Amino acid sequence: FESQSARDAALLESRVSHGTAAEAKSPMRQPASADALAALLREAPAQGYFCFTEDRARDIRSPDILPAHWAARPAAARSRFAGKCAPGEFYTWQIALYAPLGEAEDVRLVFSDLQGATGKIPASALRCFNLGGVNFQGKTFTKKIDVQKGKVGAFWIGADVAENIPAGTYTGKIKVVPKNLPPTDIDITLTVAGAPLPDHGDNDGFRKTRLRWLDSRAGETTQPTAPYTPLRADGKTISFLGGVVALAPSGLPAQITTRYSMDGRLNAATANKIFNSEVRFIVETADGEETLKGNGLRFTRRDAEEVAWESRRENKNFLVVCAGRMQFDGFAEYKIAVTAKNNIAVKDIRLEVPYAEGASKYFMGLGKRGGLAKNLAFNWKWDTKKHQDKVWFGDVNAGWNIKCKDENYVRPLINIYYSFGKIKEPTSWSNSGKGGVRVSRETDRSALVTAFGGTRNMSKGETLNFDIETLITPVKPIDRGLMARERFYHAGGERSGWTIGVAKGVGANYINVHHAKEVYPYINYPYSDESASDLRDYIKKANQRDIGVRVYYTTRELTVKVPELWALRSLGSEVLFDGPGKDTKTLIHSKPAKWLCDFLGNHFIPAWYATLGGIYKGQTDISIITTPDSRWNNFYLAGLDWMVKKLGIAGVYVDDSALERTTLRRARTILDADGKRRSIDMHSWSHLNGYAGYASSLQIYMDLLPYVDRLWLGEGFGAANNPDFWLVEMSGIPFGLPAETLDARNLFRGMVYGMLPRAPWSGNPTPMWQILDSFGIQNAQTRGYWDARCPVKTGNPELYATVYINGDKALVALANWTAKPQAGTLKIDAALLGFKPSRATLPEIKSVQAPQRAPEQNSQKAGAFVLDGEFNVGANGGYIILLEK
Repeated sequence: FESQSARDAALLESRVSHGTAAEAKSPMRQPASADALAALLREAPAQGYFCFTEDRARDIRSPDILPAHWAARPAAARSRFAGKCAPGEFYTWQIALYAPLGEAEDVRLVFSDLQGATGKIPASALRCFNLGGVNFQGKTFTKKIDVQKGKVGAFWIGADVAENIPAGTYTGKIKVVPKNLPPTDIDITLTVAGAPLPDHGDNDGFRKTRLRWLDSRAGETTQPTAPYTPLRADGKTISFLGGVVALAPSGLPAQITTRYSMDGRLNAATANKIFNSEVRFIVETADGEETLKGNGLRFTRRDAEEVAWESRRENKNFLVVCAGRMQFDGFAEYKIAVTAKNNIAVKDIRLEVPYAEGASKYFMGLGKRGGLAKNLAFNWKWDTKKHQDKVWFGDVNAGWNIKCKDENYVRPLINIYYSFGKIKEPTSWSNSGKGGVRVSRETDRSALVTAFGGTRNMSKGETLNFDIETLITPVKPIDRGLMARERFYHAGGERSGWTIGVAKGVGANYINVHHAKEVYPYINYPYSDESASDLRDYIKKANQRDIGVRVYYTTRELTVKVPELWALRSLGSEVLFDGPGKDTKTLIHSKPAKWLCDFLGNHFIPAWYATLGGIYKGQTDISIITTPDSRWNNFYLAGLDWMVKKLGIAGVYVDDSALERTTLRRARTILDADGKRRSIDMHSWSHLNGYAGYASSLQIYMDLLPYVDRLWLGEGFGAANNPDFWLVEMSGIPFGLPAETLDARNLFRGMVYGMLPRAPWSGNPTPMWQILDSFGIQNAQTRGYWDARCPVKTGNPELYATVYINGDKALVALANWTAKPQAGTLKIDAALLGFKPSRATLPEIKSVQAPQRAPEQNSQKAGAFVLDGEFNVGANGGYIILLEK
C-alpha cells in the first residue's frame, strides 16, 4: 500500500478519472473519422483484418469504436507491442482485431516463448482471458470468439513473469489465428527491470494483474471443512457427520437417519428416520408401473469428500440410470436418465418421497410460507414467473430438501432482479405444463411429496433427465455458544474510526462494515486502490480494541469503479449479466443512471447505487448485475484470500448472493486456513413477493448453509409472523444455524429462538447481553417449546416458552403471540429442569422489562415473579424470567 499521505494526494485525480467527463474524453472513446477509416481501409492487409495492440492503461471500451489514434498509427506499429514490467509481475495488455471486410471466425491465439539474452518467459506463462480459463468448479474451458464484420474484438493478455527472472529485454510473437482467415503475427517486447513486485502486483488494482484472479483456484481442497467428518461408505450405507444414508437398489435413498436431538446437538443414541419407506422413481405406462431390473449399485468413488455410485435398471421398454453422489455435508445429487427403447406412450414419470412423522411437521417451498404442515395438501405447477423449484419437509432434528432440475439448469437471478434471469423450466419435470408437484398427507402425521412429469410420448432412443439435488437437515450442530462469543455492531465503519469506540461501548466484539462508507465506498470491491489502505487501518484499530471486522462481500452486483470493468466487459455476458441495458426498469430504477446509459448503453442490468459522503462527497457508486456461476466466483475467492492476508478481516457479511455451494465451500476453506476463527454471516431480503418470484429466502440459499455461520433473515419479516414461521423461516434452528432478528423487533419472541437484534441496526441488544453474561449463557442447554424436554409450559397455547438451563438456574423466554393480553401459569417439570426452583425474578432489561414494578402481574413486588399462581402478559409482550433453586 502507498502511505496515507501519498494516497490522499492522488485521490482527487483518481476520482476524476472515474467521472463522466473523464470517461467521455478517454482516447479510447474518440472514434476515427469517416475519412480516417476510409484511408485505413485502403491499407487493408492481405489477411482481411487489422490487429492493434494497446497498453493496459487504455482499456478497449466498445466493439463499435475504432479509436482515432489507432487509425493514425503507421502500419508497422499496429502489430507491435512493447511494455515494461517488474520481476514477479503478472503483466497485462491488449490485442484488438478489427474486421472491416467480414467476420473473423473462431479466433485463437498462439503464444511463443519470449526470449531474452539470459533467460525466457515461456509460452506457458502467457494466456488470453477471452479465450478461456478455469471455471468456478476448477475445470478448464475454452471459448469460441467470433469478431463480427465491422466490429472490434478485444483480447486481454497476461504474462506471468517469474520473480527470479534476470533483468533485460524479452521478445517473441503472438500469432492471431482466425479459423477462416490467414494468421497475423504480433511482435512482443517486454522489458523486465526494477525490484521484484510482491504478490504479482495484486496490491495495485491499476496494474490489472488481478485479472489472473479470474482463473484462481484459491480454496480448492478435497478435505471436509469444519465441522464435518470424512464420509464412510460401507455396503449400501453412507455415514456422515449428521447420520446415515441407506441406498436402495434404484440408487435413491431407502432411508436417511439423522443423529440430532431437538436442541440441535448431535446425539449418537438418537435415530430420526426421514422416510416411511424408500424413495421411489416410477415410470408408468398404460400397462401400469414398469418393472425394472438391474444388478444393484456400483460405487464409482469412495473417499473422505464424496461418495458416488450408479444404478442401471431396465426392461424391454426403458433403461433408467441413476448416477448419485453425496458430499460430506449431506448434500447429494441424483442424475436420473430415462431412455426409451421403443416408441412408447408414457402415462407418468415421477418421484415419490414418503416423509415420516418425525420429518413432516414443518414445510417450506413452492410458494408456501414456512410453517406447520398439518393438513397441508396442494398441487403445484411449474411457472417461470415464480422462483420455485424446491420443497422441504422436516422438523428441527430431521428434514430433506429437494430441488428438481435437468441438464440445462441455469442459476436464476435473485432479489428484485429475478424477472431478468428466471428459472429455466426442466423439460423432463415440467413437460410443457403437464408436470408439477403434489403434496398430500399419508396420515395426520406423515406426508407424501410426488414430483411428476405427466403424460408424454417418447421416441426410441430419446433420453430425459430427471435430476434432483437434495440436502439433509440440520446441516450441522447448532452453535449456541455464539450468543456469548460473538456480538455485532452492524452499522458500517467510518474513516475516523469513531464507530470502533461506539461498538466497544455497547459491548460488541465484531463490526460489520457495509459498502458506501468512507473505508469501503464501492460495492463488492473492498480492495479498491482508493480505499484499501483506509480499510486496513480501520481493521487494525478495531483489532487493537479486541474487535474483529467483517466486510460486506458478495456476488450479485458489482461497482463500475472496478479497474477491470472494461476487461470484464470484453468477456461478453460471462461475468457481467446481459440485460435490456439503458431500457431497463427495476423496482429501484425508473431508468438506469446516466453513466450506464452513456457508456455501457446495452447488455447490462442496473443494480444498487449510492451517493457517497465524507472524502467521497459528490461521488456516486453505481453497480450492475453479475452473472451467476461465472469466473467472477474465482475472482471473489482470490479477493477474499487477499483480504484475509492483507487486511486482516474476521470474515464476510454475505447479502443476497449469486454464490453457489462450491464457491462458498472454497470460501470456508480460505477463511479457516490458518486456524483462526473467521465467519460467514448471511443476510437475505424477504423474497416472498412478486419481484423476487415468491420464494422462501432459506430455500434459495439452502445448499449454502453448511458453510455459513449465522443468519440475519427477513428484511421485511415482521414480529407479527406466527411462531412456526419464526421457527422455519427466521430462526435457522431446523437447519443448524443461529440467527438474529432484523425487522422483527420483539425481544421476547426473538429470545424464544435465541435471536437478538444487531446494534444499532435493529435494536439494542446490550441489556440482554448483560443478562446472558451474568446468567452464563455459554454453559447453558436450550430447551425450546418445540422440544418435548422443555421443562416449562404456560397453560396457554398463545404463550410460548423456551428455557435455557445452566446448572441450578434457568432463564425462561416467554412471549405472547397475540395482540391481546393473555393469562397463563408456569407449569414446571422439575425433573426436566434439573432442580426445583424456589424463586423467580424478572431481571432488569432497559426499555423492555422495567425493574420497579410489573403491572401485568397484578402489582407484584419489584423484580418478583409468581411461581405458582396466574400471571398476565400484555399484548405482543412477554417476560424474561430467571428461575433459581
